[in-house]
Amino acid sequence: MARTSGRIKRWTSRVFRTKNGGNDDEEVPLLQAQSGSIGSTAPTEDPATSTPRGAKRRRESNDGAGDDDDDDTPAEELHATPRSASMWASSVSASMSASFNPDRIPILQSTPERDEIEAYRQAGVKFEDWMAKTNQSADVSGVAQSTLTLDDLTKATSPNDEPCFTVPTTGYAPPPAEIRVALGSLPRNPGRNDYCRTSLQRNKYRKVSTYEHYIVRGAIIAANIERKEGPYWNDIALALYKYDAPINTLRHVFMLHVKNDETLPLVGKVFYKQRGLSGGPKDRTMTPTIQIWQRRTNDFQCILGTQLGRAVGRLVLAAWPAGTHQVSEIHTWFIGGKLHMRFDIEVIKSAAASGSAGARP
Repeated sequence: MARTSGRIKRWTSRVFRTKNGGNDDEEVPLLQAQSGSIGSTAPTEDPATSTPRGAKRRRESNDGAGDDDDDDTPAEELHATPRSASMWASSVSASMSASFNPDRIPILQSTPERDEIEAYRQAGVKFEDWMAKTNQSADVSGVAQSTLTLDDLTKATSPNDEPCFTVPTTGYAPPPAEIRVALGSLPRNPGRNDYCRTSLQRNKYRKVSTYEHYIVRGAIIAANIERKEGPYWNDIALALYKYDAPINTLRHVFMLHVKNDETLPLVGKVFYKQRGLSGGPKDRTMTPTIQIWQRRTNDFQCILGTQLGRAVGRLVLAAWPAGTHQVSEIHTWFIGGKLHMRFDIEVIKSAAASGSAGARP
């Protein structure tokens, strides 16, 4: 029997596939018996004041190091694209091709070998050095400052052209339930629609690229990413964020329902299962346990060197000049067998002291 629209939406909402979070050109996965993580429960900080919807701002400068208050131009409201037959066919194609992972088998991927894990760690070291600009190492990162804007993605360049992306859905929503244990100072009231939820779709039959995000001042939340072709995820995410908030306010990048073939088995099967950490894939307690992986530890470097970690590293390098910002911590937690992540971004106070040489155990 054919699936109805509502059933397809419910079915696809169970699946988060981050197949290609960034460029694939990285050669980039030992682990010594060290953790680098700190177990914690949900933070209890007071929520920060959210950005008023009427004061939405477009930030199109490619250099995020400038003054945050130099442009208060209100942004044009983003509207959903009217549905068409081709959009419906494309969305059905994307839904039917989605991978399915039953809750009873939380991690289908095989456990990475020692040489794979060591390759991840070495890649993570590179990204630490590139972000910190250790010994001018950022010159070889190959990541350029991002200049892509939301207008570039959603508006046609000429009357005869079609826009690169359509906007199936956009609007304000409460914070996603999966991240409410790790919001920190972000708006946390489940009764308030403080988070801008936008889905972008590149309509190519059998090559549908979908980017679903929540944006709030201070955070990018990647909810459903599937890239077949077109711009890389970090450019899309930055364009969405700069449409709503100054880039210098960005402090967190969340990844929901992680199923990436590199990141998920490393975290779930190596770090949690082999070491017996609490809060792993089989944990079903009411309050998830958050593990915190700190910069310049082997485990942090391993996660940063996986595909999703590299994607966030590229986002930082594309958002700001090297040597000014870096990923400082990675938070991981499981809810119902599903992995969720938070990457924290900090301003580098002393670039000379921020390199990754001599990672501490």
